[in-house]
Amino acid sequence: MSGLSLIKLGIRKTLEELYVYTFLFLANLFPDMSICSILRTLFIKPIASVGNSTRIRKNIYVNSFRKLSIGKNCFINRGVQFDCSGSVSIGNNCSIGFNALITTSTHLEKDRVAEDGRTFIGEPVTIGNGVWIGANSTILPGTEIGDYCIIAAGAVVKGKLESHGVYAGVPAKRIRDTQGIAEKRI
Repeated sequence: MSGLSLIKLGIRKTLEELYVYTFLFLANLFPDMSICSILRTLFIKPIASVGNSTRIRKNIYVNSFRKLSIGKNCFINRGVQFDCSGSVSIGNNCSIGFNALITTSTHLEKDRVAEDGRTFIGEPVTIGNGVWIGANSTILPGTEIGDYCIIAAGAVVKGKLESHGVYAGVPAKRIRDTQGIAEKRI
């Protein structure tokens, strides 16, 4: 890349970060009431892909809205953090408990460096339909969670999780089938 291209990229990235932090500051000023949850979602829709009837509570963190996609009829609780260095895709009818962390950034091995000199990259996270993610859970880069899974509170999830399962622990392991539990919510 030429020097001018790098400068333009840097300015665009700085302006985007300024916009994101300003938006989050303003959105998080709303009181934590149901109507404000709807207002926060309406403010996010122009800069992220958010489905209808989705509610977002106070004190969320997102570092790149353009890489975030949330389906319809979802609920994002207080304090959820989205590290969107890579894409984060959340299906329909999902619930994410408070203080959950969904991160896509991962460090490269010491002998690899990205084209732009970074030592980390973003690996996408995909969350299927009807998924429940418990409070204080961590979803690590490159994770794929199948439809109608339940992630226990405090679990650390990495890899591909098969549909219709309850996952718990560090690292998260399948402990049983959902047997229709998750589908009843819809």
